[in-house]
Amino acid sequence: MTIADILKVIKIREKQPTLRYIIFSYRILLALFSWTVLGIMFYRSVIRQSDIAAGILAGISSYRYYTMQTNLFVALWYSFAVFFQFKPELLNKIRGGLKGALALYITITFIVFAVMLSESYQPTGIDSFTNISSHYIVPILFIVDWFLAEWDVKYRWLYLAFWVIYPLCYLIFAVLHGNYISSGNYLYPFLNLQNLGWVKFIISVLVLVVVFLSLGSLYIGMNRIIRLIMTKKQQENNENKTMVGDIEQSEEREEDH
Repeated sequence: MTIADILKVIKIREKQPTLRYIIFSYRILLALFSWTVLGIMFYRSVIRQSDIAAGILAGISSYRYYTMQTNLFVALWYSFAVFFQFKPELLNKIRGGLKGALALYITITFIVFAVMLSESYQPTGIDSFTNISSHYIVPILFIVDWFLAEWDVKYRWLYLAFWVIYPLCYLIFAVLHGNYISSGNYLYPFLNLQNLGWVKFIISVLVLVVVFLSLGSLYIGMNRIIRLIMTKKQQENNENKTMVGDIEQSEEREEDH
């Protein structure tokens, strides 16, 4: 056996804590962080109103916004992931297509705000913290989680057909909200049909669709590339583990003698 082989054995034996436990700890922290941010935002909505009832309604009403909905989805996902961490059969049910969808939705939250809304909305104080957290920190940390732990699930191109359902439903809701529910109070300026007119509105929607489909395709493509790379590394690790087993058996035989 060469020195290189011995060093490989040592590295395998020293791989504690494993990536699994690191990810588990990471998700606990992010679940707590996500719920804290949502809690602060809800509380801020409540205290801006004259009475508690109106404040609670305002807090609930804030979930009309895409940002609030996607951050809630992420917080819920983290919570389930923590509870299911050591139950693979349950954890696998919220991975793959579902996690890919949430990664895509929260990425849209990040990109749309950074490109189209950040200059027009710059709060101060605690609102600045929740704004940065919900639009930047939570999305980026969820994307990191996706890169770390989603490579062993094979994504299918058919996922795009399912992923597009929620954004289309939200688009319809946003238009109905601005036209009928709230009398011209559109949730986002780039969906303001009255100000934009039909031509600019259709262009705005088409741009969003192209961005969405491009990002969705990118996630699927990256999943397949990362999966290929990590599968090769896993095969190498399995070979090394086999070598470790052989060495341990050899050591046991020597001890017996």
